[in-house]
Amino acid sequence: MATITVTAPPDDSDHPRSSLTSTSSTSAPSSHSPLHLAAPPPAHTQGRDRSASNATQPETTILSPDRPPPLNFHFGWKGPLLYLVFLLVCNVLIPCLLYYLLRIYTRLDDKELIGIGSAALGVSSCFDAPVRLWKLLRHRAKYGPLYYPYMADPAFEPAGKNRLMRNISRSWWHLDFTMHTYTLALFTFAIPLAIAPAIPLYNFFLLSFPMLVAPIMIVFGLTLRSWRSLRWWMSSDPPRTPTKPAVYYILEDVGAVDFRLGREWRKRCQARYAASPPFRTMMWWQTLYWTFGMAVFIGATAAVDWTTDLQLGFGLCISLLFIWALPWSFLSYFLIHRSLLAERAWWKAHFREVVLHARLEAGPSLAGGEMREVERVTGSDLGGRVKQEDGERENPSVVRGAAENV
Repeated sequence: MATITVTAPPDDSDHPRSSLTSTSSTSAPSSHSPLHLAAPPPAHTQGRDRSASNATQPETTILSPDRPPPLNFHFGWKGPLLYLVFLLVCNVLIPCLLYYLLRIYTRLDDKELIGIGSAALGVSSCFDAPVRLWKLLRHRAKYGPLYYPYMADPAFEPAGKNRLMRNISRSWWHLDFTMHTYTLALFTFAIPLAIAPAIPLYNFFLLSFPMLVAPIMIVFGLTLRSWRSLRWWMSSDPPRTPTKPAVYYILEDVGAVDFRLGREWRKRCQARYAASPPFRTMMWWQTLYWTFGMAVFIGATAAVDWTTDLQLGFGLCISLLFIWALPWSFLSYFLIHRSLLAERAWWKAHFREVVLHARLEAGPSLAGGEMREVERVTGSDLGGRVKQEDGERENPSVVRGAAENV
């Protein structure tokens, strides 16, 4: 079986403190091709290594000709269903019961009713956001992003045993892409909840959920383009690394933190994204799909808000988020399932090209025994093709002359 090492994307040369490239390759790998070959890092058997941990070294992945690097994402339905019920109760049932029951059985005016509704709306964020933040800070060595900036990754520390402000003084604020995006969305979500009851501006209050979704939509739209000059971290991607689509970061972060799969899940996601072009394409299309879906939700909620009175619009605008999100999620699940089947078929048909491309990017770092093993598995002459490609790279004039003669 071919031993493929997926390395972290190379950092900019202007930052000598960051050393994230392969330790065995003679030249820096190209950032345009995220799959590289390298020898596994030497194992440290005595003491604790403060120079670099496994998270900052090349991560070895065994490529199979039958399927791409597996994610191994398994979960029970009980937890997600309970969380969905929790969201529905906190964000739909409680606000609607308070608003309509108080409207019927009391003499409170609309301003007081909206004030009570704004206090009840979004109660779930008072629980899930702090819990997620606590996981990333207190148990960072277990759930946090890979590749700590410019310092040893304390993956060897037991979860919850390290003092964050002392050990992670430069990067304690670096959470992950999902947490930063969610925090930004919560800030914009709080604007209509705080302003609308005081003005009063009831139509603005009914746009609370669109105000929550709008910054997420903007972030998703921006990640449809790969940015190569960002000076901050994107989950496990260092600064100046070509950014990935937002759905990939959500997949990596939610699986690692919310489903408690930890850093091993992040490593598997990185390996899958690096090795499989169809997987990268699927992440881009899913990001576009959800960007368009969020725009549809915002437009539909605004239309309901402007065309209905407060009594009808209150319950409808609050419920519309889940009325839209549930069928949109089921359709996304169907599209992802179909894309994964197509990815496996593509992988079986193009496995030899994937290994050959990785070998060419790595140069002479792959041992002859490993190449013979790849040839045995795939039944092809990869060594001859590698020599031919290397010759074309070294003598481009010969290739051009042959092309002119043809």
